[in-house]
Amino acid sequence: MQTLGLSGKNERSDGALKSIFWPTVQTAWDVDYLGQQGFWICFVIAVFQLITSLFTANPLLVALGLLGCLVYWTGGMGVREKAWPAAALIFACYLIETLIAFMAGLLVTPVGLLRIAFLGLLLTNLRATFIASEWKPAAEGEDRPMRFCETLRDKLVDVWPPKIWPRAQIPFYVAGALWLLANLLSLAGFLLIRLGILPVHGMH
Repeated sequence: MQTLGLSGKNERSDGALKSIFWPTVQTAWDVDYLGQQGFWICFVIAVFQLITSLFTANPLLVALGLLGCLVYWTGGMGVREKAWPAAALIFACYLIETLIAFMAGLLVTPVGLLRIAFLGLLLTNLRATFIASEWKPAAEGEDRPMRFCETLRDKLVDVWPPKIWPRAQIPFYVAGALWLLANLLSLAGFLLIRLGILPVHGMH
């Protein structure tokens, strides 16, 4: 029972909704659950980035979508491994992307509303990852939840993050910083156009 995570000792401190919006960390199971939750949030956003770029049928936008997908997916592995700077960088990138969508008038669409929901989840994810990173077990060698490797889902959330993140974290922070810079430049361009400082060819 304990191996399956069904004993009383293994139960999480919070319910599903509280774990998303205002989690607390009291046990190793809380830490593990928040890591999994954060990973899946980032993974869904990574897939969302790729799919929305594919619908544009623009090779450049598809390539950018693939880069964004890799950034959010790799960042999700960092979140799984309790790296709150990774969660902070992902939130910053998505915040700027959301501001760009707002400037482009894309937030008043179903996709835009979904983007706002994702942004809120990334904010709560940042707080959860920071809390989990600060948690220390009461005793050395304290019982912890097992990680499994039987299914593709297990490999995604349990097996690959501890193997890939130590090697990928430096490339992730470099790529994430470049991604953030590119989005900041795009946002600055939108602002300059809106203020009439940067003329757009064909517009009066």
